[in-house]
Amino acid sequence: MIKTKYYYDFLKYFELAKDQQEKCNVPNFMPHTESGMNDDLMENVELYDVVERKYAGFSQIVNDIFYGWTDKHPYWERMKAGKATSQRELVAKNWTGKVHSLDTWLYLFILHRVTGSAINYGTKPSGYHNTLLFKLHLAENIEDMKKIIKAESKIGKPFYTSIGYQFPAFPKPTSEYKKGGDYYLCEYAPRLAQALAVFLASPGKKDLREIGEFMLNWNVENGLRQYKFQYAAVVADIADWFPHYVNKESMFYYGTNAVECISYLAENDKKLKKEDFLDEVMRSIYEDTGSVPYNAEDVCCDYIRWVENYIRPGDDYAHLDFDKVWSSSDIKDHPRGRQKSMLDLGLVETFNGITAHPSDLKVLNDNNLSVQEYQNMVQYYNL
Repeated sequence: MIKTKYYYDFLKYFELAKDQQEKCNVPNFMPHTESGMNDDLMENVELYDVVERKYAGFSQIVNDIFYGWTDKHPYWERMKAGKATSQRELVAKNWTGKVHSLDTWLYLFILHRVTGSAINYGTKPSGYHNTLLFKLHLAENIEDMKKIIKAESKIGKPFYTSIGYQFPAFPKPTSEYKKGGDYYLCEYAPRLAQALAVFLASPGKKDLREIGEFMLNWNVENGLRQYKFQYAAVVADIADWFPHYVNKESMFYYGTNAVECISYLAENDKKLKKEDFLDEVMRSIYEDTGSVPYNAEDVCCDYIRWVENYIRPGDDYAHLDFDKVWSSSDIKDHPRGRQKSMLDLGLVETFNGITAHPSDLKVLNDNNLSVQEYQNMVQYYNL
């Protein structure tokens, strides 16, 4: 493995994100704009402030339902000081004192992840969008939850979100269910949660991929597609909220963004198989940062967004000047996303007014430029 300039830039980002997590996320609650990161993107967009999945936007509401309005909540100091958002206060107070069996908690994790993790990166807070978890405190068990799902679906209440996340290929609905997602949540997920609970409770801690393989194989055995992306998130939830069942330091899965990130971090000089190479890079990250793989994988996803200067247009970030808010990444010739060099070189007139983040090679393709041509232009411009 040959580390690239991106690898050292990643280490820089990790330290920045770790610092901002401690200042603005947990344990403290300084406003992002006052965090002094010397990074306009991090100070203005509440996305780059985490190096532990448990404190990321897509897990915020899970903390609320699991800990309730109690001093066990990782954000208790903020809550006690009256600094909780209205969403957090509502959910945490409603879920206080709820005692559920392991299979019920696993069901809630599965429901949360397959319906989109309540995420909307364009809003603050970002993890409370279109979620049934606002209602499920009314349920005593999975059967009650199924009744609520059916009732909410019948009145057309939205409880799926694809704003920043993706849905799995749900089974084709039957006459009883209008949506494949409802069919899955009511007829498949309860059985998976029960089987998974038995598996976890069997003797011996499980590696994270063991748990993932159990879930993926269960899907195949039950005629479903493998929900790799969503089930990986459930595996991480188990590591965060039921750590006594798992080997937290074991290797994890890699989502699309993490794979893209790692492809920049190092060169596969040993010609290793894809997963072996990804694991080798992850072990190096673990050695250099102390971040266990399932957390580091999520940091990789955020890092590549940081390099691409990702801001979701609209909503709570509509006031920002997209021509002035940049990350402090040392990579000045990255060919994807929204880059200051693209603006400086006149490849775009302005990034203001865009309706979607220019992902992939959009700007280069619009200018009929290859990656090498663009990088040569950036190098010449910066001489």
